[in-house]
Amino acid sequence: MFVTRQIASRFFQQTVRRYHGESHFKPPTMDELPVPKGSWQSHHDANQRRFNAVLLFGIAFTAATFVVAKTSGLVYLNYSPPKSLD
Repeated sequence: MFVTRQIASRFFQQTVRRYHGESHFKPPTMDELPVPKGSWQSHHDANQRRFNAVLLFGIAFTAATFVVAKTSGLVYLNYSPPKSLD
């Protein structure tokens, strides 16, 4: 009885540790990385033009939103004390 239990428990312990099968995984190497093409400076300049355009659009949109909110009376900036307490 005990011999059978020991054999069975050893069999299951070993199969539990073999949970992964054959692996055909090949670790990546430097040869698989993309090779740079073209000038980094021209790419950088193109990115900076795009980023600056987005920045200017954001500033213009914020200013326009602020002007519309101020002229419509939605925003009170508390430049001076109110004329009356009411």
